[in-house]
Amino acid sequence: MNEDLFQEKNKFFLEKALKIPKRINIAIAYPLNEQAIEGALLAYDLGLIDPIFIGPKNKMIEIAKKIGKDLSKHSISDTENSTSAAKKAVELVKQGEAKAILKGSLETSILLGAVLNKESGIRDRRISNCYICDTPFYKKPLIYTDVGINILPNLKTKKDIILNAIDVAHSIGIKKPKIALLSCLEKVKEEIVSTLDAEALVKMAKEGEFKNAIIEGPLSFDIAFDKKIAEAKNFPSEIAGDVDIAVFPNLDAGNIAVKQLEIFSKAQCGSLALGAKVPILINSRNTLAAERALSCVFAKLFYEHKNL
Repeated sequence: MNEDLFQEKNKFFLEKALKIPKRINIAIAYPLNEQAIEGALLAYDLGLIDPIFIGPKNKMIEIAKKIGKDLSKHSISDTENSTSAAKKAVELVKQGEAKAILKGSLETSILLGAVLNKESGIRDRRISNCYICDTPFYKKPLIYTDVGINILPNLKTKKDIILNAIDVAHSIGIKKPKIALLSCLEKVKEEIVSTLDAEALVKMAKEGEFKNAIIEGPLSFDIAFDKKIAEAKNFPSEIAGDVDIAVFPNLDAGNIAVKQLEIFSKAQCGSLALGAKVPILINSRNTLAAERALSCVFAKLFYEHKNL
């Protein structure tokens, strides 16, 4: 059964998404590898989405045939290259025909170039990417951000990253997420920008900038995820060992951490980037079909949460 492709915590989200009767249209941007096409079709077979395949038509049909799939009953938009596919995906969003964009095998920079274009794009606020992971060693779903877009986020950008992550958490049923602002240590130090930013963001939280969330920082990784370590260091914390969202100080740290989670901890993660008019599902080009379909699960839950 297709449901068996998902790990236990993710099966719960799949079941929630399947209770929402209506499929959502998702633009599949330039799916020129087997996993990209298989992932979109898996999401279709599960009853989650109606895919709109965008890219060189004959190549997409040929790839589908290699894995025993038929695209004849699905909508196809024939485009010449990855740049035109990205532009077409954005155009479909603006026309109301697509409710999300799932990245295929094109470069993330090309897709985001179309999304962020000042004249023809669909940006609302700063875009950031969340990975929602089922990690066997952790007791509940874990959101890592930003792991794929913002390289060296400043304080203003980090505020948007947190707001986007809170939206994601609320959409999957976490009513008051516990958020760790991670750094290399748990004390504010003038020489370490991430600790200064964390201090400022915690102050914003106390002033009501972030609704329905508990935010602490700066926190070292060990204190954030192990209550006993926090106690041993005499560090008072409401969230130690019970974090829902880990906010990383920069792209390097977040990207390395999530890949370590996937490779060494066998985490199964879906991706949801917010900040545009619709969710952008940004997976790596080698992401497995089940994880691409999982991103569609989270996109559907997000739309139900927002009543879109």
